[in-house]
Amino acid sequence: MSEAVDSLPLRADAVPDVVKAMLEAQADAAVVVDLERRILYYNRAYQLASGSRGRSLAAAAEEGRRCYEVFPLDVCETSCVGCRAAELDRPLRVEMIGAVRGDGEQLTLAVSAAPIQTEHGTLIVESYRDITADVRIQRKYTALLGKERRAKAELEAEVRARTSELRAAGAELARTHAQLIHQEKMSSLGRLVAGIAHELNNPINFVYGNVDFLGRYMEDLLALVGLYDQGAAALPAELRTQIEERKEHIELDYLIEDSRKLIRSIRSGAERTASIVRDLKVFSRTQAGPMRETDLVAGLETTLNLLAPLLKNRITVERRFAEPHPFITCHAGHVNQVLMNILTNAAQAIEGPGTITVSVAPTPDGRSVEIAITDTGRGVPREIQEQIFDPFFTTKDVGEGTGLGLAISESIVRAHGGTIRCESEPGQGATFTVTLPVRPPGES
Repeated sequence: MSEAVDSLPLRADAVPDVVKAMLEAQADAAVVVDLERRILYYNRAYQLASGSRGRSLAAAAEEGRRCYEVFPLDVCETSCVGCRAAELDRPLRVEMIGAVRGDGEQLTLAVSAAPIQTEHGTLIVESYRDITADVRIQRKYTALLGKERRAKAELEAEVRARTSELRAAGAELARTHAQLIHQEKMSSLGRLVAGIAHELNNPINFVYGNVDFLGRYMEDLLALVGLYDQGAAALPAELRTQIEERKEHIELDYLIEDSRKLIRSIRSGAERTASIVRDLKVFSRTQAGPMRETDLVAGLETTLNLLAPLLKNRITVERRFAEPHPFITCHAGHVNQVLMNILTNAAQAIEGPGTITVSVAPTPDGRSVEIAITDTGRGVPREIQEQIFDPFFTTKDVGEGTGLGLAISESIVRAHGGTIRCESEPGQGATFTVTLPVRPPGES
């Protein structure tokens, strides 16, 4: 045995030989102490672990020094594993206990303690397994794992961000593509409508310009007939009889009254047709060139006139326009297209009789104008309210809608520096609010 074993402690004989043999045979550091924690016996590995020289450790044992005075553990100041094992009368094992060797090196130990009964009373056997290398490896592995997890999390966050950017770019590309297609269609339709309006304008102007002459000619003829009636007494009896029979046959009194009504109806129809032609010209006007100051209320009235056949005898339009009418700088045709899309959807959402309320008013700060269009239709379900502005999204049957109307409207409003939002409760109608700046972005 080593020098320490050659100089056994004075009380080493209290430790059974079988215990000594077991301790010497194991590689872990081990020490036997009494209930007062005085060292009774230790093995070679304990001497190495404590960093003590053989004679000094033997002398400490002979002097009755306690284990924590020779080889202190981190937990010794607050508790003792061996004492706790003795109290419980069963073995204990505690992992990850720190200790400092005599040469100052930091150790990490797994401490086991077990009480044994001898003829000299209860003794405690403590063993210390050095797991410092394992802990260092584990800590490095944990650090590397943490670093890898952080790198993975950062990579996943970057992938999510890039994916979100790509989705946004894809949505913007789809929206732009849809807008270009729609604008090309609207441009072709505008040219067609403008041509039709021009062709209709000449005959309508002819009718409208001549209906007054027709009315005057009719009145002149009726005046002449009146003069003949006044001189009817001078006519031969047979001729008077023929005239009266003829007047009764053609219902002269009804003919006179109805002719006047027909003239008024022709004039009213010509005026209405001329108004529609003017509105078609305004709505189909090209959008090239700079923005211009525009009367929003006038644009709304033009749009409502064009939608009259869709609203007629079914939907009442309530107007709530601020006075004086607000003006904004915009592309009037584009804004009218937005209003047309929203008003058309509102009319189609109403099954049977209903009401559309159109409000136009400046915002409290005077920098923007709000156009609110409220219908009494079936409303927009909550689960699709965030999708209604997506390109090609539609709730209409196949062939009835392209899903581009609101997507194009949102794009136009955004291009003007404004916003569009939908508020709806199922079964209680919907309100679309368009907010447009009085001056376009970048203009003072």
